[in-house]
Amino acid sequence: MIVWSKAHGSLHMGLILPISSVLRNSPRCPHPLKGRDRQCKFLKEIHLILCNKFTMEVMKDYENADTISVDTLALEQMVIQERSTEITQLHALSKKARFLHSDLLYYRNAKTATGKACYNVWKVLIKRVGGTPNGWLDLGYTLGISQDDLNYIKHSVREDPVDMVLRVFRQDESATIDKILDAFVTLKRYDILKAIEEPLCEITQFFNKDDSGYHSNGESAGQREIICPKNVPNHLPPALNKKIVIKDQKDPKKPKQPLLRPPVTPKEVVVNESPILFLTYTYDGLPTAINIQEYVENWTDIPNVRVITLNSRKDELYQNPEKFIREYFEKANLIIPIITTGYLDEIKSHDPIASNTTDNLDHKYVNFIYNLIVNNYIYATGCLNKKVRSVMPQNASLDLFNRLSMYPDLMPWTYEMNFDEQFQVFLKMDNSS
Repeated sequence: MIVWSKAHGSLHMGLILPISSVLRNSPRCPHPLKGRDRQCKFLKEIHLILCNKFTMEVMKDYENADTISVDTLALEQMVIQERSTEITQLHALSKKARFLHSDLLYYRNAKTATGKACYNVWKVLIKRVGGTPNGWLDLGYTLGISQDDLNYIKHSVREDPVDMVLRVFRQDESATIDKILDAFVTLKRYDILKAIEEPLCEITQFFNKDDSGYHSNGESAGQREIICPKNVPNHLPPALNKKIVIKDQKDPKKPKQPLLRPPVTPKEVVVNESPILFLTYTYDGLPTAINIQEYVENWTDIPNVRVITLNSRKDELYQNPEKFIREYFEKANLIIPIITTGYLDEIKSHDPIASNTTDNLDHKYVNFIYNLIVNNYIYATGCLNKKVRSVMPQNASLDLFNRLSMYPDLMPWTYEMNFDEQFQVFLKMDNSS
């Protein structure tokens, strides 16, 4: 008979004593049966006791055991093997795209299968990377984009940061799609690679001779030219555009040099009949704006100074607001931002801004004017602030000072109570130069 041994944790064969021996050593039954009937009943009772004991011991030890089924282990091995195969296939994606320039991501032609596939790859990249906190920043670091460029994208650009990273990267002639894929391999973003696998394979089949889309690693394959579509625009802010160059007028044969600022078309020199101060402010800076206009009206040393606000020029502004603002931005001797909490909140980048329905035109175009300030500060003056002089209201808080320190293009600033004295000095210096 099979008997469970708890001490050894196993089953072993045991022997049961002869029935006659058991009967001789057992206590007498209070209701004895005759002959063979009594023996059969006793045997059944012994069998039932042994079976119950065996079942209880086995279940008790099984509950305390650390066990796992063979089927679960096999399933786990299958999953690991499938995952390994999948990752190997994703690594091989870069081989398919090593001759495709990243400009293809921006090729648009809805009437062709190539245009649709290029758009699908771009769309997946924008959504998947953008759906991860700081995913665009990780991608930028891995692609080798400079810290200065990444900081500029973070603080000064309102467009999608993922799209901007791809646009900065694609400026290089060797910026092939396989480098983007290798970046995701480095970041272990296999979810993105899996998502773009199908549309990317479609693109490679359009440009590869073989059906598989793969290229050999031989020398002949290394001589293949990079495929790059023609006339695909790359709209970048001038600060991120590395292809802005001009010719040396004195020596045309001299190699082209990068520009510190975009080329400017020749235009007539603006001559002001009288000094102009251009105010820009939000709703909470209106009291200070009114005070400044009163201060200027009382000036005697510098007469005929004009203070420009958009609300005071509504009739001229409505015809073409951007043109009006640009013209007066150039004409003005000084641009005067009134620094308030509302102003800094309005110009802060990457903040969702609801459509502006205010009637205050100065508030409505604060961002537009601030972008002109930034461009003038970086490109026109080489980070020498010659045109902007900010004004702090009399009730400015300490927090406002701390926040202003993050905006070098709004420096220097002047207290409202010192406006009379200091701004007359600024204008006299400007006229003398």
